[in-house]
This record gives sequence, C-alpha cells and structure tokens, in this order.
Amino acid sequence: MKNLNIFFTILIILIINSRFFALNILTSIKPLELIVREISPEANIINLFNSSEDFKNATFDENIYSNMDLIILLNNEISFKNDSNKIVLSEGVLYYPYQKNPFLWSDPLYTVVIAYKIEKKMESLDPKNAIKYRDNLLRFTQKLVELSDYVSKIAKDSKIKIIDMNNLLIHFYNRYNINYYLYSDDITITRQDVLISSIKYNNSTFNNLKNKKISIDIFLSGYNTIIEFYKNIIDEIFDDE
Repeated sequence: MKNLNIFFTILIILIINSRFFALNILTSIKPLELIVREISPEANIINLFNSSEDFKNATFDENIYSNMDLIILLNNEISFKNDSNKIVLSEGVLYYPYQKNPFLWSDPLYTVVIAYKIEKKMESLDPKNAIKYRDNLLRFTQKLVELSDYVSKIAKDSKIKIIDMNNLLIHFYNRYNINYYLYSDDITITRQDVLISSIKYNNSTFNNLKNKKISIDIFLSGYNTIIEFYKNIIDEIFDDE
C-alpha cells in the first residue's frame, strides 16, 4: 500500500509539472493551432479565430492574453505592445508565397516550413523539451512529405480542370501542377470543370451550374488535424480520376 501511495504521489507530481511547464501559446487562426498541436500536444493553446467570419469580425483585447509565452500570427493581423516572443509567418522565406496568396497552409510543403519555424522558436523558449519538439516535428514532417509525394503521383496524370471561385488553393494547384483558373466574369465554364468555393459561398450563377462542386473549409473550422484537411481535399478533387 505504501508503494502504491508513493506511485500515485509521483504520478500526480509529474502531471502537475508537465502542466506547469507547458507553453502558453496564442495562435491567430485554427490552421496554426493544429500545426502547434502536432509539435506540442500538451501546450496550452488559445486560438482567436476559428472561421473566416471570426477573422473578419472579431475584436481583440490584448490584456487578456498578456501572459502568453508565444504568439503565432500569419501576417501581423494583431498588434501587441510586447512582441518579443512573436512569430509572423509571412516574413522571411514565406514572404513571396504569402504575397501571392495568404492561404499558405493549403500546400503541405509550406506547412512543413511553418512547422519548422514554430518548432525552432519553441526550442528557444523551452530548451528542456527541445528533443521532444524535434521528434514531433520529424514525425509530422514525414507525414506531410509522404502525403505530398502521394498527391504528386495521382496529379501527374490527372486531366482535371479546376475553377477556383475564391482563390483558395492556389499554392496546392501550383505545387502539383494542377490545371486551374481563377473565377472572373469573362471566364467560360464548361460542364467538365470542377468548381471550388469556400463554405457558405453564395452566388446565383454558381448555384445554378450542374458542375461538380467542392466546398473548402479553408480555415479548418471543422477539422481536428491538418492531415484530415489534406486528405479531404485529395478525396474530393481526385475521387473520379
């Protein structure tokens, strides 16, 4: 009985310590939250915007989140007085891709870059857990690279033509050389074209077309992992190939 009590005491201490030393992280959008969870599942994460509507309409009180160890933003969408532990993903190597299209995470290999930048910052803030972060990053990267290789193989012989109504998956199309067009008033839509739009997209012309339509939850509001998001895109786009 004494040994059992000691065991439970140690277990409780370990649980308390693991919670105490977990990083407090603020992410601006859910795709970034899901990437962080791959690197540090035990991190205490607060995410601000779970959908495009949240992103456009939400208000923000910096004082509520003043105790964050790390703040992860897409493009300085929120201003902070103290930004020493802030990552802005549109800076550096991802600057030009972001300027072309802000939905960087639509490309699995850009997600690798995002995860790497986040992991390195977490290492500097929490060096005691650096090995754990690296191992998790490695596993996550392997999943993304394997998935990317798979898409490359099935997209190689694809005859699909996509018209993207909301400019959502530009990086995905470019990565895998998928034939696509951005919607405009002068574009000709044929019956064979696949139409991609954001969820809740409402357009009378679009609604009346009989084409195959795919709704993309680009802010991942309905997903628990970013891998699920990619698999859903792959299944939706290539299911008839």
